[in-house]
Amino acid sequence: MTDFIIKNGVLKKYTGEESKVVIPDSVTEIGDEAFYECKSLTEIIIPDSVTEIGYGAFSGCESLKEITIPDSVTEIGDEAFIGCKNLADENGFVIVRDVLYDYFGNAEKVIIPDSVTEIGECAFYGCKSLKEIIIPDSVTEIGEG
Repeated sequence: MTDFIIKNGVLKKYTGEESKVVIPDSVTEIGDEAFYECKSLTEIIIPDSVTEIGYGAFSGCESLKEITIPDSVTEIGDEAFIGCKNLADENGFVIVRDVLYDYFGNAEKVIIPDSVTEIGECAFYGCKSLKEIIIPDSVTEIGEG
């Protein structure tokens, strides 16, 4: 528990260097940038006590391959998974709960899957070769950037 900074149920910061992290049941919210650039993190398990994941909570966690998000989580902040290249599917998309958070491909034309309902902030930031994006009717919201 010493690797977690928790205040009033909010996990403010993870300071450890473990590859697999199990968040304590006492946590009800993962704060903004709580795991920001935790380079060694490969797997994280979130307990049912958590209802919210903050802005950029896992951004820059480039080694993260597995994340277990319980149904109790009803809100996930913008840019929560930006830079999590190991969460990308075979097409280079980082999609969590039907939200496209990031793209790690280098295609000129991208067809977003029909399962996506939202494109998160800065999802295609830095995609220099991208010339065309096909957005399905299922997408009802597109974030800034």
